[in-house]
Amino acid sequence: MFGSDSIPVRILVTGTRGKSSLVRLLHAGLSACGLRTYARITGVLPRELSPEGCRVIRRLSPAHVREMCWWLAQIPPDADAVVMENSAVSPDLQEAAGRWLCPTLVVWTTLRSDHQEAWGPGLEGAARALVRGVPRGVSVAGGPEADHPMVRALLEGRGCSLHFPPPTTPRGNHREENLALALRALSLCVAAEAQREAARRAMEALPPDIADFRVLGEGDDLLAAAFSANEVESTARLFAETGWDPAGTTLLYHHRLDRTARLRGFLPWIGSLPWRETVFTRVCRPFADLPLGRFGALAWRDDIRDAAAFERWRCGRGRVFACGNVAGWPLELLMRSGPDGRLS
Repeated sequence: MFGSDSIPVRILVTGTRGKSSLVRLLHAGLSACGLRTYARITGVLPRELSPEGCRVIRRLSPAHVREMCWWLAQIPPDADAVVMENSAVSPDLQEAAGRWLCPTLVVWTTLRSDHQEAWGPGLEGAARALVRGVPRGVSVAGGPEADHPMVRALLEGRGCSLHFPPPTTPRGNHREENLALALRALSLCVAAEAQREAARRAMEALPPDIADFRVLGEGDDLLAAAFSANEVESTARLFAETGWDPAGTTLLYHHRLDRTARLRGFLPWIGSLPWRETVFTRVCRPFADLPLGRFGALAWRDDIRDAAAFERWRCGRGRVFACGNVAGWPLELLMRSGPDGRLS
């Protein structure tokens, strides 16, 4: 059983996007402060970060919200800090993580329209769902998007004090925004200025995560890997960061069969830009070749079933902006890619 009273720093990370990035930053920062820190990242590649290093959590069954409880139960009693990502999607299950962790601080990363089938439409649906995962009376460190009148009102109604980074970070630079939020969160946990400076250096030196946005390749044969953005606003911001002309860019969208609402949400944005070409791939499962209803008319490339097939297709194609979902061959590609984007 997790003994929260013996661990002085307990941070719960919530939000629409960027949770895993914040967990990694906070683990690096707290560890640099000399704290024995344990952290858990969910997503396609769930991992535990500990004083001993990084360990991939092997799943023998589909993801389940109780994974958070099971993980907390094996935290050693000599831990100084725990950082956990709230992996619940259902509004009714948002409270579970806070009940199990009893956080001393909640970090709210972003507020964007997502999971509309569970949360409802727009920012209001996302805000009302996520706020249910914030325990009453707990301090909240929020990113720029969480500084929203609706979020403020909902959190103040729960007796939560709100803390935001100083408005010095240029909007649109997601890495700098994440770093500023992590530093603000640490300032609420760590009193010594020298420790906070050590934390800053450690977080600035942290290399990108495996699925973080990056541009791979050489010359004009480039791949912008934005698979993990997962929703339209983040994806559009990342494409803007490239500075590429859509008329000279191939758009590739990778689809998960259980994320039909996500594909539906992306189609207006995809159709709004004059791409050189649009291509759709999908996670291959039994019956994946059956028609996808009204999506059947899209330009599906079912010959791209693994990373090697994608590499053959991409060779000589010029600039490719790839988005949608990282599950399947995109994760294989990113795990096996060298600095030039070629398979190792």
